[in-house]
Amino acid sequence: MKQAPDTRLRDQAVALAAVVQSALLVDLLSKEGTAPAAGMQSLADSLFRFEWERVEDVYGGLPAINRGLEALGDLLQAGNTTEHRAALRYTLAMLHLGRQLASDPARLGAIRNRLEHAALKQAHFSSRFDELAANLAAIYQDCVSTKRYRIQVNGSARHLQDPRVAERIRALLLCGLRAAVLWRHLGGRRHRLPLERRKLLAAVAALHELSSAP
Repeated sequence: MKQAPDTRLRDQAVALAAVVQSALLVDLLSKEGTAPAAGMQSLADSLFRFEWERVEDVYGGLPAINRGLEALGDLLQAGNTTEHRAALRYTLAMLHLGRQLASDPARLGAIRNRLEHAALKQAHFSSRFDELAANLAAIYQDCVSTKRYRIQVNGSARHLQDPRVAERIRALLLCGLRAAVLWRHLGGRRHRLPLERRKLLAAVAALHELSSAP
């Protein structure tokens, strides 16, 4: 059954906000060496949710992607991209790579198999992001970094050369790519963004209000 336009854009906004939140946290890590633990954890948890009723359930609810919703709203405002310039670049790169992955079922299958294996470990050991990051980073390196197109992350050389920071960045890129593939699964396409910008902005504003409600 075809989704109603408002439902379709709402769901796409959720997935796109998760891509943006991943990009924001990658930018923070690359420049400052640290990022909010809760934001990283909610994105990592999404990798292990293979079934859901509502798209926001993938992230544990709208409040978990509040930061991404707010930034997505800023990016959709004409000319308001200076603050999030680097995050926008990473977002577009993840959407591009997500399109490539969506047309590569063998690679997606390999990623899912690795995630399912990691989920078994997660059930027996800690599920904290810092302890998952190394495993998620290895999946990214083995299954994504082997593609010709690679996401180039800029920032502080000191932080980028720190193995723990590098692992977190790769783990978050994997989270962002999962959201980008989900966005495409929900009908999201880059060429439609300018055409649907106002409606998408309205959907983002409504979601952000819900995510911020006490």
